[in-house]
Amino acid sequence: MMSESLYNALIVFTLLNLTDIVTTYNVVRKIGTRAETNPIARFIMEKLGIAGLFLLKYTGMAVIIVIGLLENNLEASIWINNIILGAVTAWNSYMNYKLRDRKAE
Repeated sequence: MMSESLYNALIVFTLLNLTDIVTTYNVVRKIGTRAETNPIARFIMEKLGIAGLFLLKYTGMAVIIVIGLLENNLEASIWINNIILGAVTAWNSYMNYKLRDRKAE
Protein backbone atom coordinates (compact mmCIF):
# COMPACT_ATOMS: atom_id res chain seq x y z
CA MET A 1 0.00 0.00 0.00
CA MET A 2 1.38 3.40 -0.92
CA SER A 3 1.28 6.44 1.31
CA GLU A 4 -1.04 9.33 0.55
CA SER A 5 1.97 11.55 -0.04
CA LEU A 6 3.43 9.17 -2.64
CA TYR A 7 0.02 8.85 -4.28
CA ASN A 8 -0.22 12.66 -4.52
CA ALA A 9 3.30 12.86 -5.94
CA LEU A 10 2.38 10.32 -8.62
CA ILE A 11 -0.81 12.20 -9.52
CA VAL A 12 1.14 15.46 -9.94
CA PHE A 13 3.87 13.56 -11.84
CA THR A 14 1.34 12.16 -14.30
CA LEU A 15 -0.47 15.47 -14.82
CA LEU A 16 2.77 17.41 -15.31
CA ASN A 17 3.99 14.89 -17.88
CA LEU A 18 0.71 15.14 -19.80
CA THR A 19 0.90 18.94 -19.62
CA ASP A 20 4.48 18.82 -20.88
CA ILE A 21 3.43 16.68 -23.86
CA VAL A 22 0.62 19.06 -24.81
CA THR A 23 2.62 22.27 -24.37
CA THR A 24 5.70 20.89 -26.14
CA TYR A 25 3.58 19.61 -29.02
CA ASN A 26 1.91 23.01 -29.40
CA VAL A 27 5.22 24.86 -29.53
CA VAL A 28 6.72 22.36 -31.99
CA ARG A 29 3.57 22.52 -34.13
CA LYS A 30 3.87 26.31 -34.32
CA ILE A 31 7.58 26.75 -34.98
CA GLY A 32 8.95 23.29 -35.72
CA THR A 33 11.39 21.05 -33.92
CA ARG A 34 14.01 23.81 -33.77
CA ALA A 35 12.09 24.95 -30.67
CA GLU A 36 13.32 21.85 -28.83
CA THR A 37 16.62 22.71 -27.14
CA ASN A 38 17.51 19.12 -26.23
CA PRO A 39 19.35 17.77 -29.32
CA ILE A 40 18.43 14.15 -28.57
CA ALA A 41 14.75 15.01 -28.13
CA ARG A 42 14.85 17.17 -31.28
CA PHE A 43 16.35 14.29 -33.30
CA ILE A 44 13.78 11.77 -32.04
CA MET A 45 10.88 14.16 -32.68
CA GLU A 46 12.18 14.89 -36.20
CA LYS A 47 12.31 11.16 -36.94
CA LEU A 48 9.17 9.96 -35.14
CA GLY A 49 6.97 13.05 -34.76
CA ILE A 50 4.43 12.98 -31.95
CA ALA A 51 5.16 9.29 -31.34
CA GLY A 52 8.74 10.30 -30.55
CA LEU A 53 7.48 12.83 -28.03
CA PHE A 54 5.44 10.13 -26.27
CA LEU A 55 8.41 7.74 -26.40
CA LEU A 56 10.63 10.36 -24.78
CA LYS A 57 8.10 11.13 -22.05
CA TYR A 58 7.43 7.51 -21.14
CA THR A 59 11.13 6.69 -21.16
CA GLY A 60 11.83 9.68 -18.93
CA MET A 61 9.04 8.72 -16.56
CA ALA A 62 10.41 5.18 -16.32
CA VAL A 63 13.94 6.44 -15.63
CA ILE A 64 12.73 8.69 -12.79
CA ILE A 65 10.79 5.81 -11.23
CA VAL A 66 13.72 3.37 -11.55
CA ILE A 67 16.12 5.90 -10.00
CA GLY A 68 13.70 6.44 -7.12
CA LEU A 69 13.34 2.71 -6.56
CA LEU A 70 17.09 2.09 -6.74
CA GLU A 71 17.75 4.90 -4.26
CA ASN A 72 14.92 3.59 -2.09
CA ASN A 73 13.31 7.03 -2.14
CA LEU A 74 10.72 7.02 -4.90
CA GLU A 75 8.72 9.88 -3.43
CA ALA A 76 11.68 12.28 -3.30
CA SER A 77 12.74 11.33 -6.83
CA ILE A 78 9.26 12.06 -8.14
CA TRP A 79 8.91 15.37 -6.29
CA ILE A 80 12.30 16.57 -7.55
CA ASN A 81 11.18 15.68 -11.08
CA ASN A 82 7.86 17.46 -10.45
CA ILE A 83 9.64 20.69 -9.52
CA ILE A 84 11.81 20.56 -12.65
CA LEU A 85 8.91 19.56 -14.89
CA GLY A 86 6.77 22.33 -13.40
CA ALA A 87 9.39 24.85 -14.55
CA VAL A 88 9.55 23.22 -18.00
CA THR A 89 5.79 23.35 -18.47
CA ALA A 90 5.72 26.95 -17.25
CA TRP A 91 8.33 27.81 -19.90
CA ASN A 92 6.37 25.90 -22.58
CA SER A 93 3.20 27.73 -21.55
CA TYR A 94 5.01 31.06 -21.81
CA MET A 95 6.27 30.11 -25.29
CA ASN A 96 2.75 29.09 -26.30
CA TYR A 97 1.50 32.47 -25.08
CA LYS A 98 4.17 34.32 -27.07
CA LEU A 99 3.37 32.26 -30.16
CA ARG A 100 -0.42 32.29 -29.77
CA ASP A 101 -1.05 34.15 -33.04
CA ARG A 102 1.56 32.28 -35.05
CA LYS A 103 0.58 29.50 -37.42
CA ALA A 104 2.60 26.39 -38.27
CA GLU A 105 5.32 27.11 -40.79
